[in-house]
Amino acid sequence: MKVAKSYRWVRCCFFGRGCALGEVVREGVKIWYDEKGAGDPLVLIGGIGHPVCMWGEALGLLAQSFRVVAFDNRGTGRSDKPQTRYSMDAFVEDTLAVIQALGLDRPHVLGFSLGGFIAQALACRAGDALGRLVLVNTAFGGPKYAPPGMDVINALLTGPRGETPLERGVDALRYDFTDAFLQDHRDVVERIVACTLEQPQPPYAYQGQAAVGGSFNLEAQVRDIRNPTLVIVADQDRIVPPVNGMELQKAIPNARLATIRDAGHMVFIERPEEFSTAVTQFLKGEC
Repeated sequence: MKVAKSYRWVRCCFFGRGCALGEVVREGVKIWYDEKGAGDPLVLIGGIGHPVCMWGEALGLLAQSFRVVAFDNRGTGRSDKPQTRYSMDAFVEDTLAVIQALGLDRPHVLGFSLGGFIAQALACRAGDALGRLVLVNTAFGGPKYAPPGMDVINALLTGPRGETPLERGVDALRYDFTDAFLQDHRDVVERIVACTLEQPQPPYAYQGQAAVGGSFNLEAQVRDIRNPTLVIVADQDRIVPPVNGMELQKAIPNARLATIRDAGHMVFIERPEEFSTAVTQFLKGEC
């Protein structure tokens, strides 16, 4: 497995129960990770502005069956937030550096949204060094990408509403969930927002990540992915409409499709048990 130029690995131990948190420094940029569970390794790659804490309950559920390594992409959470150097190559190299630093042997990789873009690019580059692939509410990009509705686009252009950072954070996520979930589980959404406010993402970092996503086009290359792949779509996803995942599943040879009903973009928050069961069964070869 080829990893870019150089990195420094620092692992931090807590509570006398082994090493759970640490960082990899690659070309001067610190990438922070969290490690939980035991078993076959599973690397989680988040979306735009998506720190580790946003995996919520699903991370713990997956850690019951796997050695889960989740990390903050550059520009997010506790990882460094450089003014520049946001590119797909940088995201892939960061991921490879984490994998090699932790000595992960053929890890499974699960990518969500922008993390799904990164996972595809990673599989095209280093697929032989990976296990199975799970792509969640994502796409292969390019001109065939089906965009969100105008209500979502207008909300992204105008920015979130609210008097406090918490209110604006909740409003910014309103299209990531179904209306029913927002109404019945606002406390869950507020906890997610609170965790992001602990390490806020600067606008330039959001824009850097978004620019990488906006220019992504791997339609031709994904046909060369040979890793067993599961594509998960949520039928109420308003950020990445599920037709994108359906087309992605058709493009990757022998990929499978799983549809989770009555859930939005952050399906692992709305349906953590159903999501984790689908992922676990696929990675263990039970379906």
